[in-house]
Amino acid sequence: MKVGITLLKKLKKQKKKDYNWVGKYIKEYNERVLYYEKQLAEKNKIIDYLKIENDSLRKNIKFQGKQKQISDKDIDRIRKLKNEGKSYSYISNVTGWSKATISRVINNKKNIY
Repeated sequence: MKVGITLLKKLKKQKKKDYNWVGKYIKEYNERVLYYEKQLAEKNKIIDYLKIENDSLRKNIKFQGKQKQISDKDIDRIRKLKNEGKSYSYISNVTGWSKATISRVINNKKNIY
């Protein structure tokens, strides 16, 4: 940016004819650079915001990997919710286990993970 200003000052000392053409060119160039720098700064702010949001979502428990083994505590909770008349979808949302796993627990299937 300083280079453009220095050139502009030097050009002012030259003939008026040369200054008009070259000076306008440098002025337009500097304006475009400033415009794109502003655009870049705005995009970088958006990228930083999205990175922060992405990190917070990754920390959310819904996006973390599931346990490989279902615990007895989870089995009791699933059965209790089903005895209360809750649906598989509701139980799945509350416990984080899939509907298939909930079905296996409720129907006493042996292959529960």
